[in-house]
Order: sequence, then structure tokens, then C-alpha cells
Amino acid sequence: MAATATLPAHLVEDDRFQRVGYAALLVFVAALQFSIAIANIFLSLALLMWLLRLLTGRARFEAPSFFIPLTAYAAATLVSAAFSSDPRAGFVDSKQLVLFLIVPMVFELARGRKAPTVVQVIISVGAVSAAVGVIQYGVLQYDNLGRRAQGSLGHYMTYSGLLMLVVCAACARILFSNDRTWPLLMLPALVAALAASFARSAWVGS
Repeated sequence: MAATATLPAHLVEDDRFQRVGYAALLVFVAALQFSIAIANIFLSLALLMWLLRLLTGRARFEAPSFFIPLTAYAAATLVSAAFSSDPRAGFVDSKQLVLFLIVPMVFELARGRKAPTVVQVIISVGAVSAAVGVIQYGVLQYDNLGRRAQGSLGHYMTYSGLLMLVVCAACARILFSNDRTWPLLMLPALVAALAASFARSAWVGS
């Protein structure tokens, strides 16, 4: 505490931006698998903290190399909207391109030892979500094409798409890290829930 008190005010403020942004990011990746509305609130907070770090000069804009084709895709989408028969509607429908900012935001807020924690939260919460889907399939008879396991998200396609991403995250941890035990324990539940969703496109994606 004494060491913190001697820090310049702008560094303490910067540290607060970082802490709040990182905490909001963790809640965002956890809530996304249960409530998109709550996830959007914390995503907005995380983005705000990241933008404040940029605007105050306490961080530089940095992104991984794959952000370049994402930017090109966004630009092509906006050009297409501008030359469409209804540009206004086209631009409104392009609002989800803002989600691409998640890439540089995570690149800044979840560096180094923070990155595995983010992935671990995603896998852990994904396993809980998977358990909900398995219970729906095995107990509540969400076991046919007319009624598929959907977790708490209200639609099997959203549910299976998120499960697909969590399965890929778990496999990445197994293949490319030394901390394989937890992802290996969670993977069977994730795969079982994905199978119970009857979403073939998510199977292929995984």
C-alpha cells in the first residue's frame, strides 16, 4: 500500500483502467455463454477502459497480424454498404463490425500471464454451459431435431456455435500449453453437449 501511495497519480489511474478493463473482460467471456445482454454490458465497459488507455496515451494501438484481413473485410463491407440500393440500412446492418475491436482490446488487456486465465475462464464456464445442455438432452428430452439442446441461450445454433469455440479453445490449450489437465477434464462434457445440439455445421467447424 505504501508503495502504491508513492506512485504518480496518472500511473495509479492507468493501473485502474487496466484492472477494471481486465475484470470486465473476464466477466464478458464468462457471461457470453449464458446471457448475451449481460455480456454486452461488460464488453462495453472493457472497450471503454481500453479506449481510455489509448486516448490518454497510456497504451499504443497494437493487434495481431490476423487483424489486418479483418480490417480489410470491414472496409469492404462498408464500401459495399455505401454503394448498395439503401446505404443507410446497409450501414446500420454493419454495426456488428465494431465487434472486431475485441481483437486489439484483448491483445492489450490480456497480455502475458493474464491470457491463460482468460482461456481458462472460457473453458470452465463452457463446461458448466455444456452440463446444462447434457441435462436438457438426457433429462428434459431435448433429443430431436424439433427440440435440441440450447443451454440457456434460447437457440441451439447460438449455443452450438459457442460450444464450438470453447472446444477449439480447449484443444488449443491441450496442444500448445503445459497446463493440459483441466482442458482434458472439461473436453468430454463440451463434446457431448456439442453432439447433443444436433448442429452439423458446428460439428464440422470443430
